[in-house]
Amino acid sequence: MRRMCIVAALFATCGSLYVLVGETTAVRRKAEIIAKADKLLGAHYSPPDGKPLRLYDEQTETGPPDVVIYWRAASYVIELIFAQDGSVARVQLLPEALLHSDSWSDVPDGIELSQPEMQWLVDSANALHPMGKPGEILDTPDGCFQSGRNLYCIDTYEHAIVNHYHFERLDSKHVVNVSLGGISIAYKQSVSGIVADVRVDGSQRQLKIDGHWYCGEKLSGDDIFGKAAIGSVVQLVTFGCAANKKVCIAIPEEPK
Repeated sequence: MRRMCIVAALFATCGSLYVLVGETTAVRRKAEIIAKADKLLGAHYSPPDGKPLRLYDEQTETGPPDVVIYWRAASYVIELIFAQDGSVARVQLLPEALLHSDSWSDVPDGIELSQPEMQWLVDSANALHPMGKPGEILDTPDGCFQSGRNLYCIDTYEHAIVNHYHFERLDSKHVVNVSLGGISIAYKQSVSGIVADVRVDGSQRQLKIDGHWYCGEKLSGDDIFGKAAIGSVVQLVTFGCAANKKVCIAIPEEPK
């Protein structure tokens, strides 16, 4: 009995040390990225008095993400959002108004990005965390999903996806121009581990791995999310999963 207690105590101590080392590594990795980002991205953003940062949807977020925000020009900001391990989860260039509201209707008229901003953000994000080889790069508006005047586009890279939002505007001569509204770069994250718990929420079947919940886009009986049980070993891929996400959307990892 005494030997069993000693073994149990050693196991608990090693487990605690493992968690502590992981947390220390995450803090160090995050600090290194912020130091590099300060040189690349410029001045930190401070919200004006009386304009608190928006709260996130409680169904998906626990609150404002683990983020550092930078100014970009007069009306835009950059959100540098971190993953649980201290790496970069997302880099977003968006109107400053969206820090205080989740609706584009609250963005002032005339706000837009110049086209070179797209390549600048991709280059900056790549310097912070490599995006890998480019895959499918769209020539807007070709290949984009259009809804009314809105264009939603996705470019793919080996380790990231780039979502860019455009909108159509009429100039003084009533010619339609496509303007760039915002850019979001989401990094690919591999998840491998043992399923600790399973639950169904509406049409989603969710798996808990290493203390974090993951779900497929819909309930299915013939994939990992439909078949995995407690104790199963699974491999998933998710994009842009922030440290405070309650549940991250994921897909099964394709065999190499």
